[in-house]
Order: sequence, then C-alpha cells, then structure tokens
Amino acid sequence: MEPDRCRRLTRPSELRALLSRHGIRRRRGLGQHFLVDGNVLGHIVEAALEPGLSRAVEVGAGVGTLTCALAPHLERLWAVELDPRLIPILKEQVAPWPQVEVIHADFLTLPLAEFGRGLLVVGNLPYRITSQVLLKLIREREGVAWGVFLTQREVAEKLAAPPGPQASRLGTHLRAYYDLAVLRRVPRTVFYPPPEVDSALIRLRRLPVPRISSPPAAFEATLKVLFAGRRKTLRRALRALLPREEVATLLADLGIDPQRRGETLDIPELDRLARALHERGAV
Repeated sequence: MEPDRCRRLTRPSELRALLSRHGIRRRRGLGQHFLVDGNVLGHIVEAALEPGLSRAVEVGAGVGTLTCALAPHLERLWAVELDPRLIPILKEQVAPWPQVEVIHADFLTLPLAEFGRGLLVVGNLPYRITSQVLLKLIREREGVAWGVFLTQREVAEKLAAPPGPQASRLGTHLRAYYDLAVLRRVPRTVFYPPPEVDSALIRLRRLPVPRISSPPAAFEATLKVLFAGRRKTLRRALRALLPREEVATLLADLGIDPQRRGETLDIPELDRLARALHERGAV
C-alpha cells in the first residue's frame, strides 16, 4: 500500500485531481511546486537515509509525497507545513504511519532543539526561503546531523563554489560546519507546476569538528563585512571595523595581502581573520 500511495502523488493527473477535490489552487507566494517524479523521489530518499538515522523533520511537506516515502524508514518524522489548506490532505496521506506527526507551522520559527539531536532535516525547499532554512541549520546545528534538500540549481552551485568570484557568503558559512555535496541536477519538468529554473539535490553532513575555531558570531560577522563589499579589497572592506592603520597592521601580522578580496579567502584564512578581529573587539 505504501509505495502505491507515494507513487500516486507523483502522477500529475492524480495530484491535480486531489487538489481539485479539496478546492485548492496553488499559492505563488508560498513557492508551491509539487514534485511529480518517482525517480527523483527515490533519489531524495536514497540520499536521506543514513545508517542509524531514525528521526527527521521535513520542511514544507505539502501533500505528503516525500513524507510517505520517508515514513516507513523512520521511527519519528515531523512533517511541517505552513499552508493550512494542505493540512487535511497531508494528514490523510500519512494516516498509515503513526510515527508521523503533522505540524501546521512556519519551519523558520520552530526551535529544532525540541525535536532532539541527530536530526535529518529534509525537504523540497521553496526558493524564497532557502537561505533562511540553511542559516537556521547553521545556527541550530547542535541538533542537526544531516540535511537533504532540493534547491534552485544556481543556489546549489554557489553554495559549493570554492574561494573566488562564484563563492557565496552563505556557502562559506555553511561549509564551516558541514560537508556539502551537490548530488544531481533536477530538471524543472519534474515539478507541478514547473518553476522557471532547474533545481539540484544537495546533501549536508555535519562535521565532527567545525573547520573554524573562532567564535561563531565573530566568524559570521566577518563574513557579513567581507561579502557586503565583495568588490572591495580587504584593506577597504575592513575599514568598516578598524582604522586604516590597524587594518594594515592586522593583515600584515596574518600574512594576508591587503589587495585581495574577501571572496578569495579560504576558510582557514577567514577563521584566522575572524579570531584576530574578535581579539581586537571589532566583531
């Protein structure tokens, strides 16, 4: 019964009929693009299920397509959905699995510590909240062991980009605490209705030890200053925090060329800079 239940939801005609029966029309403001491809669904489940994993929180469970596919493999699954119109459908779809709890809430406001530790956070993320979800995982990382998401393809590529012109503040921040892998490209045609861009499947694994030793708040504040002025050299960008003479001395002590831009620094260099700025009370 369970596989059929999941597969039905990946058929566009049946999904349209289900939404129609409940009088539901998609809300653009919520970024609702429902997955309607069984192969992609299988790839998400494969990426999400790790040995020893037993508890997961799903972001934006929608009508329960991914929820139903994950449920048989987990001891507890919290399916979080913001749209109240979808809650009755979601509860109906997950009824065979008592270990699934449907939560009508904004995921961004939920304290993840309430769900315990060693969590998987998983979902087909609405593009408009991708950055906020990933930042939440950084800030509440003590409870989150894994993350598996469908995101906008361009965002995924920027998250994984090495130091240089394509590097992003969020990607650098994320990789201070997680290993990040872009697993596969996902075409826009596997969603109903299709979005305007392709997606990608990404996986996060929390590192046993962070790649940084500077205070987390100092590291985050340093990234904010450097990436806010990405076209600026370090000499200019850091003048937002310190007088010119102190900036020159600081960078000389660290052995970092003041003519470089912040986006070119690797994580160890950023860590040393953040620690030095923190010691000076600048961040």
